[in-house]
Amino acid sequence: MRQGSGGRVGARRGVPRGARPPRIRPEPPHVPVEEMRERMSSYIYGNITVLAAALAVSPHQIDDGAAVWAVLATGVLTFLAHVLAHLVAQGFGETDEEDAPSARGAAARAVVSRARPIATSALIPALVYGAAWAGWIAPVWAQAAAVGILAVRLAFVGVFMQRYSGRKLTMSGLWGGVVLAAVAIGIGVAKLVLTH
Repeated sequence: MRQGSGGRVGARRGVPRGARPPRIRPEPPHVPVEEMRERMSSYIYGNITVLAAALAVSPHQIDDGAAVWAVLATGVLTFLAHVLAHLVAQGFGETDEEDAPSARGAAARAVVSRARPIATSALIPALVYGAAWAGWIAPVWAQAAAVGILAVRLAFVGVFMQRYSGRKLTMSGLWGGVVLAAVAIGIGVAKLVLTH
C-alpha cells in the first residue's frame, strides 16, 4: 500500500527519502601481486625519469618544440632499455620449459605490458609542451604544468597502492606519496645540477 507524501514512496530499501544510499566502492581488479608490483615500479620509475627530463628543458627548447621530443624520447628509450634489461635477465637460470619459443613470447609480452607505464608517463608532459610549441601557453607555464602534473601523479602513488591492495584509504598513504613526489623532484633537480 502506498504511503502519503510523508512516507517512504520512491525511497530505496533501507534508505530514507532524500538521503543518498551508501556508496559501495567497487573491488579493485584482480591482478597478481608480483605483476602489480612491477607495474607500480614502472609507473614510479617512468614518472621520475620523465620528471627529470621535464625539469631539464629550457624555455627556448619548449618554444621551438625540442622539449616535446626530449620528454617523449626519455619515456620511450627508458621503456626500451627496461624491456631489454628484463628480457636479457630472464635468461639467468632459465629452464628448458622457459626456453621454449612460446614461453619466451609470453614472457616478452608480460614484460612489455608491465613496463608500459614508463612510456605512457611521457604523454601528458609532451602534450603540454606541444601546446606551448603551438603558442597556446607560455613556456614557463608549460614547464610548471608538466612538472606539476608528474608530481601529482607521484603524490597519489600511496593512495593507488592502498586502493589496489584492498586496504582502507588513509592519510598516511597520501603523505607517503607526497614525500615520494618531493624526493622525485629532488632527484630531478640534482640530475639537472650535476649533469648541466
